[in-house]
Amino acid sequence: MLTKVLRRLERYIGVDAIRWANISDGIYSFNFHRIGDWKETRFDPCVFSCNPKQLDEFIVFFKQEFDIISIAEAVELVKKHPEKIHGKYLIITFDDGYKDNYTEAFPILKRHNVPACFFIATSLIGDKKLPWWDRIAYNYKKNKFKTLKLSSWNEAVTYNGDEREFVRSMLAAAKVSQVPIEEQLNELETLFPIDGEIPTQEFMAWEDLAEMIEHGMDVGAHSHNHEILANLTQEDIIFELTHSKMLIEKHLAYKVNSFSYPVGSQGTYNEQVTTALANCGYDIAFNFQPGINVNIEANKYDLRRFSIEPSTSISTLKNTLGYAKIY
Repeated sequence: MLTKVLRRLERYIGVDAIRWANISDGIYSFNFHRIGDWKETRFDPCVFSCNPKQLDEFIVFFKQEFDIISIAEAVELVKKHPEKIHGKYLIITFDDGYKDNYTEAFPILKRHNVPACFFIATSLIGDKKLPWWDRIAYNYKKNKFKTLKLSSWNEAVTYNGDEREFVRSMLAAAKVSQVPIEEQLNELETLFPIDGEIPTQEFMAWEDLAEMIEHGMDVGAHSHNHEILANLTQEDIIFELTHSKMLIEKHLAYKVNSFSYPVGSQGTYNEQVTTALANCGYDIAFNFQPGINVNIEANKYDLRRFSIEPSTSISTLKNTLGYAKIY
C-alpha cells in the first residue's frame, strides 16, 4: 500500500519523467507472442500481445530510444563486454511461432528495417496441433464452466466475471502443477468433454522462417514440445534442447545459438537446465521476467525480457522501464 502511495506521489511531482530520462545502460528485451485482437479468438486470449497498429507504434518508439540489435550482435556484446555495457541496446523477440508472426509482425519489422528473433517450439512448426494452453482456453469457451479444480492443483480456480483473467488463472495453475500437462489435459477433458474434434491452430511453416531469415530476422529455440523444463528428467531436458536446435539447423541451414525458456517464470527452469544449455552449444537464453540486463556474463543464461500486453502503451512502458530492476 505504501509503495503505491509513493508511486502516485512521484508521478505527481514529475519523478517518473526523471527516472525514464535516466534509465540504465544495458541490454533491454521486449517480448511479444501473438499479434492480433484477443477478443476475437476461440483460444487463449492471454497469448496476444498487441494488434498490428500497436506493434507499428512500438517499433517507431524502439527505434527512437534504443539501438536495436540482432541476436548475433547480442552474443558478441556478451563476449566482448562481459563486465559493462555502454549504451542502451534492444532485442525484440517473439515466442512460440504462431502464423501471425509471419503475416502480421514480419511485414512491419521489414518495413522498419529492424531485426527480431523468433523463438519457436519446433513440434508446432509446419503443424496445426492445438497447444495445451489453447486447448484449456478452448475447452472453457465451449463448456463455460465457472470453476475448475484438477486433482494436482492446490486450489480451485473460479470465474470472477473477467474471462481473460479466468483463463490466465487456469493456465497459471497448470504451469505450477508437478503433473505432466498431457495428464492434466486428459483429466480436464474427462470432466468437461468436447463434442466433436478438437480444432487446429496455425503456426509458421519452415518456408516462412526461411524467408524471414533472408530479410534479417533471427530464429532461436523454444524447446521442441514447449514443456516446463524443470519438471523433466535430465534425458528429456537434453532431448528438448538438442532436438529443437537440430531441426532448426536442418530445415533452415541456420546456426542456432539462443534459447527462450517455455513459460519462463521462476521455477520453470533451474541450474540443471542452464548447465545443459551451455553443454548443448547455446550462447544465451532468455526468461520471461522483467528487468534490465547489465551483468550479462553472469546472467547470459538468465536474460530478462519485458512482456508486451494489450494494455501496454508507450507511456506505461516508459514508466515500467523507469522503475525496472537491474540484473
